Amino acid sequence: MAADDKKDENQEEQGGKSSKKLIIIIAIVVILSIGLSIGATLFFLSGDDSGSGDADEQVPVEEVKMPAVYLDIKPPFVVTYDVAGRQRYMQVFVSAQSRAQTSLDAMELHMPLIRNKLIMLFSSQDFEGLQTGEGKAALRAESLTLINEILEKEASGSSIEQVLFTNFVMQ
Repeated sequence: MAADDKKDENQEEQGGKSSKKLIIIIAIVVILSIGLSIGATLFFLSGDDSGSGDADEQVPVEEVKMPAVYLDIKPPFVVTYDVAGRQRYMQVFVSAQSRAQTSLDAMELHMPLIRNKLIMLFSSQDFEGLQTGEGKAALRAESLTLINEILEKEASGSSIEQVLFTNFVMQ
């Protein structure tokens, strides 16, 4: 009986040693596979920075547009017309759009000159022609050209992108 007990103890020690070895081997394999996957991920994500590719191949850089900023020209413009012996009015709320705040700052600085020129432009228009969509679009284009000419002359290099009529009333 004593010999049987010794045999059982010997088998348990061997079984315990083999299960410990198996656990250690599995742990090493898991650690190595994690390390290899991290290394492969870093390798593929880093790309080819060695410069061995063609020098002629360059990725075009996309131009990032700045967000639009607006300036409301206040107070609104009110212009009178004499049409067939009757007094007519036009009221226009004008805003300017630019991508550079410096252009709008320059516009604010020269606002008296800009307002004067815009009033002269608005009052020189044909009342009948302004009642059409094409007439309003032409007036917007002329206003844009006029403001950009003033900004170019007074604040060299500044310009605005659009003139917007936010409210346009004619009676």
